[in-house]
Formats: sequence, structure tokens, C-alpha cells
Amino acid sequence: MVCSQEVKLYAIRDVSELTGVKPVTLRAWQRRYNLIQPQRTEKGHRLYRQQDLDTIREIQGWLSKGVAIGKVKGLLGQKSDIDVTTDTQRLEEVEAMLKALSQLNRGKTEMLLSNALKEYPLNLVIEQLIYPVLEALDLVKVSLRSLQLGLFQTCLITRLALVVDSENKAASKGKCLLVSFEQLREAESWIQAAKLCEQGLHITLIDKVDDVSGLIDHDVLHRYQYLHFFSNKALPIKQVEALRTMKALNPEQIQFSEVIEKLHLKNS
Repeated sequence: MVCSQEVKLYAIRDVSELTGVKPVTLRAWQRRYNLIQPQRTEKGHRLYRQQDLDTIREIQGWLSKGVAIGKVKGLLGQKSDIDVTTDTQRLEEVEAMLKALSQLNRGKTEMLLSNALKEYPLNLVIEQLIYPVLEALDLVKVSLRSLQLGLFQTCLITRLALVVDSENKAASKGKCLLVSFEQLREAESWIQAAKLCEQGLHITLIDKVDDVSGLIDHDVLHRYQYLHFFSNKALPIKQVEALRTMKALNPEQIQFSEVIEKLHLKNS
């Protein structure tokens, strides 16, 4: 944080921590959409004023209502309760993504994912782009579904791996080992990894695991502040018992995804 005599100024990393908007997204909002115009130091570093932070939060409010980023500028400064015609369940990029996948167009698919991850907060990309696309692909006829799903997962994992790598470099909340039981949709593990990175954790992912009992007495437990176990489905009783044992031994270190917590460990 940088202070002048009259106006408090914030570096881009400070703004990111205060608002939850990644620096790459803040830059995209400035360069591509002219939504914010921070000051610059002599060396070219961005400095944001309080009114810039207020604008960023206003942008976040419109995005949460389902307004596309390209349409936000015309709404800035207007009352947030005005009627806007949107589909709050999906970004407008969903249709373009499904078309690209139907054509097995990897270049277009990667471009759409890359732009979305730059221009929107991660949670919005997940809830209003990734999940709607996955749901739509479930309805594609079987002979084409595996091809389109395979392409989407391949591109999605590539982009999310870049997000995780970038966020890991700035992580400040400790190291976290993410152990995923997911077997079919590998992208789900990377979505979870990206979510945890958003919390400031440095993530190491071990995917497609079917037995975690070997971790109970493993030295690796001493190298991580947190262990997070992920699954979207019910687990075999042997794995549930192993998780309960680890949780009992290390209650502050062990974390579980929502499904594991609800299905197996809520009342344990």
C-alpha cells in the first residue's frame, strides 16, 4: 500500500487481496473494457484510489447479476436494482463454447476459456460457464459426447493448471496437499485446486487416488500445513475410516470437500 499526503493509493496486489479480483483480471478490465483507469508510477506500476476500489466492487455486483463484462460499462453509476435482462445461470460465452466443442475446435475452445478466466472472477467462470457446459454436454448424443467432453476437459485442465501455477507463486497462506478421489472427470480436481488457490494456499494436487490409508503415518504430513481431500461421490468405508483417523489425529490440518463432509463425516 502506498500513501500520498492526501490520497491513499493501493498497489495491484493490495487491490486483489481487498476485492478478490485477480491482477490479470484487473488488467483485462482496464485494457480491454476501459472500466477502471488507475494511476501509474514513474516505472509504470498501477496505483488504485478508493474510488477505483468502489468501481471494482460495483463491477463485481453487476457480474453477479449475470451481466456480461462487455455490457458493464454502460451500467456503472446506475442503481443496482434496475432491471437487467440476463440469464444469471450462464455466461454468454456458453453458447460459443458449445459450438466450438461441437466442431471439435480446440483453438476456439482454448481461446474462450482463456478469455473468460482473465475477464471474470473464477467463481463466476466455474458456476456460469464450466458447469453449464458440462451439464449441456451430458445431453449430447453418446457417439459425440466423449469426444466433446474429452476436448473440453483437456483444454480446461490446461488453463486451470496455468491458473494454479500462477496463484501458487503468490500464495501466502501455507502449503496444501490436495488429494482427489475423482476418477472420471479429472477437470473436477483442477477446479477444486483453483478454488483452493483463491484462498491463498499453495496447492499440490494428487489426482485419481483410490486409497489414502497410506497417508496416516506418512512423513509427507509434516511438509504441508493442510491436507484437503476431494470427492464428488460416496467413498468406500475403508477410505472413510482412513479419513476419520487422520482427522482425529490432525483436526486442524485435515480438510474435506463438501460432499465428503456431508455424506460421511458430518456427525462423526
